[in-house]
Amino acid sequence: MYQSFIGLEIHVQLQTKTKVFCECPVTFGDEPNTNICPVCLGYPGVLPSLNREAITLGYLLARALNCQLAPVSSFDRKNYFYPDLPKNYQITQYYQPLGTGGYIDLEFRKKKKRVRIHQIHLEEDAGKMIHAGDMSLLDYNRAGTPLLEIVTEPDLEIGEEAELLLQEMRRIVQYLGVSDGNMEEGSLRCDANVSVNLRGQGLGQKVEIKNLNSSRFVRKALTYEIARHQEILDRGGTVTQETRLWNENRDQSSSMRSKELAHDYRYFPEPDLPPFRADEDFLEGLQDRLVELPAVRRARFREWWGFSASQADFLCDEKSTADFFEAVVDAGGAPDQALVWLAGDVRKILNRTGGTLSASPLTPQRLAELLNLLAQGTIHGKIAKQTLEQVFLEDKNPLVIIQERGWKQLSTREELEPFLQQVLKENLFPVEEIRQGETKPLGFLMGKVMKATGGRAEPGAAQALLQEMINAPRRVSSIQVLSFGGAIAGVRREDGLIEPGDLVSLARLFEADPDLPDSIVFDEVRLGQFLSEEITPADWAALVSRIAETLDRGGVQGIVIAHGTDTLAYTASLVHWFFADTPVPIVLTAGEGPPEENSPGGSGANLRSAVICAAGGSAGVHVVYGDDDFLPLNLRFERIDSGGANSFRTWNPEDLTRSGPSLAPVARSSSCEDLTRLLEEVLGQTCIVRVYPGMRGDILITLMDAGIRAFVLEIFDRGTASLREGPFSLRGALEQGRERGILFFCTSQQEGVVDFSEYVTAHALWREGAVPMGGLTTESAFTRLVVAQLEVLCEGETQSREAQREGVLALMDV
Repeated sequence: MYQSFIGLEIHVQLQTKTKVFCECPVTFGDEPNTNICPVCLGYPGVLPSLNREAITLGYLLARALNCQLAPVSSFDRKNYFYPDLPKNYQITQYYQPLGTGGYIDLEFRKKKKRVRIHQIHLEEDAGKMIHAGDMSLLDYNRAGTPLLEIVTEPDLEIGEEAELLLQEMRRIVQYLGVSDGNMEEGSLRCDANVSVNLRGQGLGQKVEIKNLNSSRFVRKALTYEIARHQEILDRGGTVTQETRLWNENRDQSSSMRSKELAHDYRYFPEPDLPPFRADEDFLEGLQDRLVELPAVRRARFREWWGFSASQADFLCDEKSTADFFEAVVDAGGAPDQALVWLAGDVRKILNRTGGTLSASPLTPQRLAELLNLLAQGTIHGKIAKQTLEQVFLEDKNPLVIIQERGWKQLSTREELEPFLQQVLKENLFPVEEIRQGETKPLGFLMGKVMKATGGRAEPGAAQALLQEMINAPRRVSSIQVLSFGGAIAGVRREDGLIEPGDLVSLARLFEADPDLPDSIVFDEVRLGQFLSEEITPADWAALVSRIAETLDRGGVQGIVIAHGTDTLAYTASLVHWFFADTPVPIVLTAGEGPPEENSPGGSGANLRSAVICAAGGSAGVHVVYGDDDFLPLNLRFERIDSGGANSFRTWNPEDLTRSGPSLAPVARSSSCEDLTRLLEEVLGQTCIVRVYPGMRGDILITLMDAGIRAFVLEIFDRGTASLREGPFSLRGALEQGRERGILFFCTSQQEGVVDFSEYVTAHALWREGAVPMGGLTTESAFTRLVVAQLEVLCEGETQSREAQREGVLALMDV
């Protein structure tokens, strides 16, 4: 078993107005060779002069990275000959760098890791070479720009860790204002050093990889290079110490030159620059420029507002986004709603327009105003989304837009009554049905009200007033029951077999039940006639769309979903990932047979318990079976006995909740037709594989060839599977999958928490890119993967496959 060692050399171009040793401006994109002078071109007789802001930014970053700050730092000449270096030497820091011995803490797959920093030093950048045909063109605009080099110890093991470190470094330099961290413009670049050796044998031969101008390329290059080293060592060969160049088009590295050693550069002190002395006043000034760093801010967001890790990561990824969010909260916006809108509708508009939040017409005050108008009932959700679009188009305050368009929500009797009277007058038959006890026509009438008011009627107020005007015998507090197939909605034939059917009238079943509130009226909605094992993507799409429509419309006290037993664990977790933020109880239930067979623990009793829970339970998603109220995640269907007890059990219930943020706020607002199409696409490329002893690894490759892009691997215990060489190993499939961008997520066949913590094979699975799903069962992990892919597709179907992959990984962070 091999062990890999990775160290990075990260180059940060400092955000100064002028170059480090002359007064030439530093601007990206200017005409070639316009920002140059005799100093940065190395003319004889000229003298460099240190840019104080550049050295200050260097010390500032060194302090933020926990380095020991040098009281005296000096400059040296690094001598080598290359066309982009006009002086034939580079001014750098070799003997007395400005910072040493620091560290940065990372969290990778729920595990904390400290990466040591060897040193940070200030130097000048080289020029830029552009190869065109048989010519090489030189642009010296970049020559002499201030550059910080951060050298880490070889504490990283895999490409994903290096990618994470580079992304965190980008955040830190942006937060501090040291650099814009824009890798596309070369403000942040990276060289990687990697060696592979047998575990426990220490460092192997080191290879340096250059031309890494994105965090994704860093990950891909290191993954490729580690595999190349392992292949050489497997053949009994020796890895050559060299510098290699990464080819992003071919996804492979090629030899560039033999690796230089320090004596090859003939370092000696720079005679034209005096040492820099960091006195007490200078160091106190650094303290004034320090800001709250990304890791501290993420932790604070989680503590203050109860955000998940992925939510805090989203908000704090860019300092401008985190600042915007806090400004919204300071302006009176609710934190949870500010997050939902920034991650959903606001990001969707920015992705579509290609703009940035800081340059958009949307200010924190405007978003806070919009959220408050929504919370106060001045507008409802649909109008709020329309208003947001107009803010971006017209650069006006939300209230002004609403007033100009007459979009203010109608919520008082005086505002609503004229519209309701007209609707009642034109729909006499549905009114009579409601007076006779039917509730279904109420939804039809509410649709007419919304159409008559142009969508401006506040649903709750309109429905309450509508019922009052109809003079119904009781004030309706509706429990909507969705008939979603299964034996609970079936019919028993004369031969004893159950076939699909519809729920019987719940009013007839429960009208004499003294434990049910008199105010409850049941609104039964039939979504299909099928057994639960016959569920299709279109069925799930219809269920999600109906729940979303009901919650958007409002006016229900709770929702009950009558389901079959066999696939309840899938649908319950799917509903949770979509609607964990539901303000009312959503209760799933099942049963042995049709509801009229009202035996203890049977369908009728379970329906009754579900209705009681929906009428008075807590917000969130519930699964009610018999006398038990289960969590919607990690539900395991074990057996059905005559009493209906012990049919379900919850695996690993620690840290599970029935409510929280929605995983897919954008996807659930899609139309039923779009959801059906996307579900068919996602389910067509997602697969569960239960690993077993003797399973051939090339089965997974065959599935990849057939179009599978994401796997849930149900493996053993805490994350073990065969990785021995041979046809029964998963290694080859995982390596190929990694190269193709395939996603692998691992769950346990036993009631275990998959964290890859104990065995050698588990550690190897982690290194090959498999992601542990912790305590989630296969069903819950699978539906989370499906919903995550749906959300990413809904946010932007035109995104690159790599961007979609990264988006899914972010949403799968448990």
